[in-house]
Amino acid sequence: MMPPARAGGPHLSLAGVTKYYPGNPQPALVEVSLEIARGAILALLGDSGSGKTTLLRLVAGFDQPSAGAISLAGSVVSTPRRSTPPEERAVGVVFQDTALLPHLTIRQNVAFGLHRLPENRRRELADQTLELVHVAEVGDRYPHEVSGGQAQRAAIGRALAPRPALLLLDEPFNNLDPVLKWDLVRELRALLEQTGTTALFVTHDRDVAFTVADRLALLRCGRLEQVADAETLYREPANAFVARYLGAVNLLPVQRRGGLWVSALGEVAGAEPVEVNGTVAVPVRPSQLRVVRGRLQGAAGVHGEISGQRFMGEYRALRVRVEGVPGLAELTVHVPPERHYELGQEVQVTWVRGVFAGGPR
Repeated sequence: MMPPARAGGPHLSLAGVTKYYPGNPQPALVEVSLEIARGAILALLGDSGSGKTTLLRLVAGFDQPSAGAISLAGSVVSTPRRSTPPEERAVGVVFQDTALLPHLTIRQNVAFGLHRLPENRRRELADQTLELVHVAEVGDRYPHEVSGGQAQRAAIGRALAPRPALLLLDEPFNNLDPVLKWDLVRELRALLEQTGTTALFVTHDRDVAFTVADRLALLRCGRLEQVADAETLYREPANAFVARYLGAVNLLPVQRRGGLWVSALGEVAGAEPVEVNGTVAVPVRPSQLRVVRGRLQGAAGVHGEISGQRFMGEYRALRVRVEGVPGLAELTVHVPPERHYELGQEVQVTWVRGVFAGGPR
């Protein structure tokens, strides 16, 4: 069993990393700087083409940065002038397609990176790893003879067997069905905690990132938009792009009055406004709003009518066409799933109790 790593300073560090590819004037990455502490898990999110895989390849040593430096365990491993070869970085990589060697058994695949060890030690570590990733019972089968989940577990085991200084995962669960995917996502988090492995996890799935990672980094067109824990990113996004990427959001226009930001729903305290097309707005999640049936005279809130609704299982998503709010035509509100509304029904939208300063207490 691998002992848990102790938390400490940055284990992986990227300082001003930029990457250009030949023939393309647009950089794939632009001055990306981030750190991962020893034993921590960072999820890297972004749309296709945002630079996630490029960053992973630079850290693994498959590509070299055009500018900046990458350090691992306190040593510089990559700059524009020199780069430590991938096999000398002690980095394990798990790909989306498993990349298991078809002519080797699952046990032999897991032991593949242990070829420098004596045969008895190699066999011991391979067997320990097979148990660790729950595929010991299929160790003598070939990749085409096991399920997709077992193959992905074996791929993770192969990457972990040499006890890497860093584990890189490039959307490893994309090809799995939803039930199996979530079983493996939870297993991966437990496995990384158990082994104390420092990990960089590339995904476009917000829920996977929230489940696996300690912190999240969001890339957009090669630039790092924000790095924080999941709750901070969700509740305090740095800009409108981050707010929208992490789920449904209302961008509520606000104005400065004295020392306060004021919206159509009242005062807003504890939330930082963002710029949206030249105006200033506060990101408000649908769960931070509530709907009251009817038109309440003299009460705080925004009047409107139900313009659409969708049952989502755990909640019902309402669209409310609002009245008399410059820059705001519609709000999305999440309510308990058992509540039903009629299209065109008059409602009033207010804060959930205690969310912002202007909400009821």
